[in-house]
Amino acid sequence: MASNKTKVTAKKHTLKKTIDLPVIESAGGLVCNSWHHILLMFKRGKWDMPKGRIEEGSSLEASALREVQEETGLNIDKLNVQGKLVSTWHTTSHQNIRYLKKTHWYLMQYDGDDDDTCPQIAEGIIECRWVHISELPEYRELLRARINYVVDFWHENLAYVPRQ
Repeated sequence: MASNKTKVTAKKHTLKKTIDLPVIESAGGLVCNSWHHILLMFKRGKWDMPKGRIEEGSSLEASALREVQEETGLNIDKLNVQGKLVSTWHTTSHQNIRYLKKTHWYLMQYDGDDDDTCPQIAEGIIECRWVHISELPEYRELLRARINYVVDFWHENLAYVPRQ
């Protein structure tokens, strides 16, 4: 019996098309405090972590610290980079140009409690929230895939290491 169904072809994202995209880099932080809370921000319907472009002449770590401060309002004097976590890659668009974006993620210790935050509304961030490590499963569904990856790496390797 012949079928009258129309064949739907999925848009293919080949490795070649991804490799040929111009690359932009950014840096960000997984911020945790001594209460085993990490800082998440709600942006465009998903939970995310602070990150942004690397300014010319700025180091990766300095860019990550600046972005955390700008996007969350945390006191930069209470933030300390503990080390590099991982890097993630994703595609993005700006002014109708597609890019491959590499984000360098750093583990940051915040030497404060669940201090008040000031979400950067101009960047679409509507809330910043301190989340206890035990509450992470409740947030997984709305975490971006790359953020889940960063959180998993931290959780499996560093979350329970005593603070230095």
